[in-house]
Amino acid sequence: MKGLKIACVLLVAFCLFLGGCTKEIEKIVYKSNPGDDGYGTIVGKVLQKDSQAKVIVRQAVIIDSTWIDSTDGTFRIDSLQAGNYEVVIIADHYGTYRVSDVWVNSGAVSYVGEIELSRYPDLIHSHYPDNHEEIVLYWYHGWYGRYSSIRIIINFTEPMDRQSVEEAFSTIPSTEGTFYWSQRIYEPYSRWSGGYSSSSLGGGGYQSAELTTYSHIRSMMYILNQRYCWVDTTYQVILSTAAHDTLGNHLEFPLQFSFSTVESRTTLTSIQTDPEDGAQDVSLRHYMSIFITFPKRMEPTSVENAISITPQTEFGEVFLWPEANELKIYTGGPLMADTTYIIRIDSTAKDLDGNPLDEPFQFSFRTEPVRIRKTSPQNGEIYVDRWPKIYIYFNTYMIRSTLPGAFSISPSVEGNFYWDDDDPTEVYFRPKGTSLLPNTKYTVTIDTTVLDLHGTPLKEPYQFSFVTRPE
Repeated sequence: MKGLKIACVLLVAFCLFLGGCTKEIEKIVYKSNPGDDGYGTIVGKVLQKDSQAKVIVRQAVIIDSTWIDSTDGTFRIDSLQAGNYEVVIIADHYGTYRVSDVWVNSGAVSYVGEIELSRYPDLIHSHYPDNHEEIVLYWYHGWYGRYSSIRIIINFTEPMDRQSVEEAFSTIPSTEGTFYWSQRIYEPYSRWSGGYSSSSLGGGGYQSAELTTYSHIRSMMYILNQRYCWVDTTYQVILSTAAHDTLGNHLEFPLQFSFSTVESRTTLTSIQTDPEDGAQDVSLRHYMSIFITFPKRMEPTSVENAISITPQTEFGEVFLWPEANELKIYTGGPLMADTTYIIRIDSTAKDLDGNPLDEPFQFSFRTEPVRIRKTSPQNGEIYVDRWPKIYIYFNTYMIRSTLPGAFSISPSVEGNFYWDDDDPTEVYFRPKGTSLLPNTKYTVTIDTTVLDLHGTPLKEPYQFSFVTRPE
C-alpha cells in the first residue's frame, strides 16, 4: 500500500512538471450558420394556379402538407428534418403528381421546379383523337361500296383489366363497335389487320383466341361500326372510374374528351382552291373549271348565292357538287386569257348545320396569254418529209375562221387546215396537190390576227422554220 501511495505522488508531480513546461492548448469551435438547426424547406410552383392543389410531403407516412397559393401557384413547406422525401400533389380532375427522392439539407431550401399537372387520370398515358381535335372521315367508292371508319385509341400506363375497361367505356352519341387490345402503344392505321385479341361490342367484329394473361396489355383501340360513322359530328368519349388495372387500382376520375369529324380529303380548317390564291400563268386548257374545297359539307344554295366572280364569265357559271364539301364552278369553256379572276364568297354561305362562314373568303389568280404551245415540225428541224402535216398546238380554243388569214408559209404553198375533233386546240396544215421542194428551208408565221374563243388575239407573232429532206 505504501508503494502505491509513492507512485501516485510521483505521477502528480510529473503532471505538474509538464504543465509548467508546455503552452496551454486552445480549443477551436466553429460557429453554426444561422438557421442551421437540422431542418430545411421544400418550395415549388404548380402552373395550374386555380387547381386548388394540395401538396403532401411523405416519408412512408405523411409528414406535412399545404395548399398552393391561388394567386401564383407557389407552395412552401418549412421545418422538415434533413433527409429525402416524396412530394405528392393532388387536385380534383388532374392526375396525381409524384416525385421521389427530394433531398432536404439542413438549413437549405430544396426547389422542385414548376410543375404542370396532367389532365389525364392516373393509369392514362395518352389517347387519340386529342381533345377537341377534328379528324377526316374518309369516304370513297370501292369494290364494296362506301367505306369509312372511326378509331378511338386509349394508351394506359399499367396493364389493364380489359373487361372493366370495356364496361366503363361509352360514347355520346351512343355507338357500337369492336375493342382491340395490344401490348404496344400504337397510333391509328388507315386499315386494321389481325394479330390482336379482340372482343365484340353490340355484335360487331369478331372474337379471336383469348389471352391467358393481362401482363403488358396497355393499349386499346375501339373501332366504330360503319353505320355509326357520321361526318360533321362531335363525339364525346367517356371512360368511367370503374376501369381499373390488373392490381385493382381504379381511375381517380373519369377520362373525358371529344372530337369532331369532317368530310374532306385535302383540308381540315380552311377553304382550299384550285387554282390556288395568287397563282400566275394559269393554264387555259387545264382549267375550264374552278374548284373550291370546304372543310365541312355545305348548303349548296347559300354558297352559290354567296359567290361572285370578277370579271363575269362570258357564258355564265354552272355549279356542280361532286361531294358535299367540294364545289366545281364550270365557266362554260376555257377561261379568258391574260385575265385576273377574283372569286369572292360572302359570309352568308352556310354549312349543312346552318353555320355561316366566319368572314368573307376571297382568292384570285391570273391566266396565261394566248400562245402556241408547240409545233410539228419543230423549229430548226431538218430532214422533214416532203409530204408533211404541219401541226400547230394552241393553249386554248380558237375561232377557226381567223387562222387562215393569220397563217403564211414561205416559200408559198397552198393547202388546207384540219382541226382535231377531240382536241379543238390542235390543227394541222396539209399542202395541196404537190410536195414540198427538196432540201429547202420553209418558214411558217402565225400573226396576232388569230383569235381565241373569247376574241383575244395571240399575244405575239409566232414563227418557226424547218428544212425538207433531199431528194
